Amino acid sequence: MSEYIEITQDVGPWRVLMRWAADADPASGPTRVLITPHPDADPASTQGGVSSTVLRQVDFKKAGDQFRAARPAEPEQQVTQDTEAEALRWLLGTEGISDAYLAFLAESYVRAVARAVPNVTAHLAELTQKRPETIRGHLKEARKRDLLTTVPGKAGGQLTAKAREITSGEYLDRVTAHLMGEQ
Repeated sequence: MSEYIEITQDVGPWRVLMRWAADADPASGPTRVLITPHPDADPASTQGGVSSTVLRQVDFKKAGDQFRAARPAEPEQQVTQDTEAEALRWLLGTEGISDAYLAFLAESYVRAVARAVPNVTAHLAELTQKRPETIRGHLKEARKRDLLTTVPGKAGGQLTAKAREITSGEYLDRVTAHLMGEQ
């Protein structure tokens, strides 16, 4: 696997190369931007250098979408939405707003952000059959209980060690047993 993912765009006579680390946060921007004359460009068209007009035409949103699409699939992304939904509803129904439910909700949140789901809160509300406002409150509680980190000013965050321990320990065994019909 490559250590970097590079996305190129052509803007007028310029070629823009944007680079991310392959394991970068899916919500992050590129760590490197290189602007060079396009190989087929007329040298006279680049004599004035890169202008602010060229910089404004770089489509970082599109490049970010291309970066997320080019990222290698993680094993956890193989979880089906139906299974994820059933597990979340079962945990909420049997335990209420417990650390286990909040950890699995946070894991679903992180996974949805990584897949660039357009409205993560609405997506999770649909999975849990709760209102988006309720899910926002649950995510806030997950952060308060140190299960999900915060990324100031934007969607995102990572599971904490506490949440990873819950989602990979005995609770995972219980959820799996329930989903397999053993409980």
